[in-house]
Amino acid sequence: MRKIYLLALLLLPVMSIAQSNFKAGYVVNLKGDTLHGYINYKEWGRNPQSITFKSDATNKEQELGNTDINYFEISGYVGYYAYKVSISLNPVDISSPPAITDTASTADVVFLKVLQKGKAVTLYSYKDGLKERFYVKDNTMATPNELLYGIYQDPNNADKIINKATYQAQLNQLVAKYKTGDTKLTNQVQQSRYKESDFVPIVMGINGVTETQMLSKSTNNPKGRFFVGAALISSALKDGAYYNSPTSNSAFPKIVVGGDLFVNPDVGHLIFRMEVGYTVNNFSFTDLPDPLYNIAAAPTSYIKINQSVIFLTPQVIYNIYNAAMLKVFVDVGYSVNLVSYSKYDVTTSQGDQVLSKTSSNQLPDAKNNYSTFQFKAGFVVSKRFEIYGAYLPGAQITDSFIYDTNLSSYVVGLNYFLGRVAH
Repeated sequence: MRKIYLLALLLLPVMSIAQSNFKAGYVVNLKGDTLHGYINYKEWGRNPQSITFKSDATNKEQELGNTDINYFEISGYVGYYAYKVSISLNPVDISSPPAITDTASTADVVFLKVLQKGKAVTLYSYKDGLKERFYVKDNTMATPNELLYGIYQDPNNADKIINKATYQAQLNQLVAKYKTGDTKLTNQVQQSRYKESDFVPIVMGINGVTETQMLSKSTNNPKGRFFVGAALISSALKDGAYYNSPTSNSAFPKIVVGGDLFVNPDVGHLIFRMEVGYTVNNFSFTDLPDPLYNIAAAPTSYIKINQSVIFLTPQVIYNIYNAAMLKVFVDVGYSVNLVSYSKYDVTTSQGDQVLSKTSSNQLPDAKNNYSTFQFKAGFVVSKRFEIYGAYLPGAQITDSFIYDTNLSSYVVGLNYFLGRVAH
């Protein structure tokens, strides 16, 4: 069984790479010709170096790089221009800032993602393995310029960091050119951070584009979603503290709430999830006498355990089939479980006679938390309803060095997505 789970973990990134997601779009080649067709829209963590294109749904796929085309657009989603630009090489790491200003750069042809395009200025982004950069192009010029930013140690105080926000002066030059006298926009630039969410409104202001106009053109999907759900959890407790490690089963409802974050909201294949759940377990079993001792009419103990569990489970979900109204997914998570006990009763009897009865609200040697992997698969129908099955392998719930007390669970459940779900 463990080999199956390991295989599922190994196959998850492979399925992520292999999954096709062709969307209508077009490319502009080096001659300026526009070719309409379909582009494989992937969850690019970095700007792509090439794309897969086909002229219609049945045609052979072509790999087109940034030296083959000038532009590509996935209609209603995103567009990229190919430019030869200067690329800064200074790392931006607040935990270990360099002692001196690093102005190293290189030049290369790359795809720049269009963030905001208007009559005066266009804003782009470029992300590689080092960092994310932003570029701005005065539309009267031929190529974009990188908005420059760096962090460095103060030469007079090694514990102090200097933020070199050259990008603010660059943006203010464009404000002065196209929005002369706009003090509100100038102040907005001076307070801006090196973030897309700060730069887009500034460039919109330079271009004279209102937020209402931007929203009316936007087809973006929400970046996240919330859900509530209910499930049936069946748990098995195998208690090594007693002879022959008796097993008891408990089935009880489980309630869950959580939230999802999409790696690329417009693709929707890869999802990060945080889930919180609650359930109770009621276990009971009989401790039979060990026949090794050959005691006639030996006493028998009856054990009852009531347990409450809060589950905190971060997960990675991948939709292996991702149509609009039906999605099939696999899910790997790691569940941290907070445990409390309301009953631990042991009744010892011999025949019809009760010899002793003890009651406690704590299992001997019990941990107050334990953790285990969670493996899940299921499907989403009509964008709102998620139906799934899950397995949580056995985990030790006591700290005893003498015996093992093992708890495993199976789950079947239904989640309902709240709010806007455009996927």
